Amino acid sequence: MESKQSHLIERAAARLAKTEATAPPSRFVSAPRERDLGDATTVTPDPDNDLGHEARRSAEPRPRIDQAALATAGLVAHPNARVVEELRIVETRVLRQSFEKNRITGANGITGAVNGAASTKAANIIMVTSALKGEGKSFISLNLAGEVVRQGDRRVLLIDADGKPHGLTRALGVSSCLGLVDLATEFSLSVDEVLIPTAADGLYVIPFGRGKSGEVFASRRMGEIIETIGRRYADSLIIIDAPPCLSTSTPHALASVCGQTILVVGANSTQRGDVEAALDLLQTCPHVSLLLNKVAPWMAHSFGSYSYPGLEN
Repeated sequence: MESKQSHLIERAAARLAKTEATAPPSRFVSAPRERDLGDATTVTPDPDNDLGHEARRSAEPRPRIDQAALATAGLVAHPNARVVEELRIVETRVLRQSFEKNRITGANGITGAVNGAASTKAANIIMVTSALKGEGKSFISLNLAGEVVRQGDRRVLLIDADGKPHGLTRALGVSSCLGLVDLATEFSLSVDEVLIPTAADGLYVIPFGRGKSGEVFASRRMGEIIETIGRRYADSLIIIDAPPCLSTSTPHALASVCGQTILVVGANSTQRGDVEAALDLLQTCPHVSLLLNKVAPWMAHSFGSYSYPGLEN
């Protein structure tokens, strides 16, 4: 009897050792790289895997944000529209700050990028926020992303970090999908499971998610997630649509992991004190720019982007 019991224990130990040796790494760490963006491969449930419910979740059909949803969310389709022309000024500035510092000049005098990667570990992570609500930051986030992919040079991951009821996630029709907040609370969830392709070639969206707690944005986990996305997709532009600085602590919490911040300011509406208070909360970001939005079309000068003295490295 004792010999039989010992034999069963040995078999169980051998099976456990085999399982540990073949166990996959953390699914967050093993998320696909840039070339895998938009891959719709599903996961087949493994009957021997204790995480079968997670495999079934991954096997759910992946949604795709169509052109109508993009238009509903505010994406300007006409490439020669006034706002698009003006955003190209911002786009040039943002891309230069993100990638051009990592360019080298060879012996033949030809200048090129080093693997097309970001100039610093977080330079390709752009947070778009405002001091107050209603200044147009979500509109700027979406259309800046749309303009970058329209040029065809970079892919863009647009991340919705603003949980307001009528934000980008709802406008794009993906409010029921897993997203950023779920990544922070479900350690088995991988980035590719929340990445949603769109009808705009090269534009992908990570929605806010099903969770509602804003506390996760101040957690170390959230910072690690944003940094990991920035490194993994180093040749892509990561745009985070964050809530207003004076309404929530989220921009303050994310500022230290973002390479750039664009503070959208509503023309003739936002007070100087509000702008200064918002800037104080963003000081941990190495590069902060102001973008004047909602300028009347009859004015002589249109909006653009400029650095705020003292907040730029």
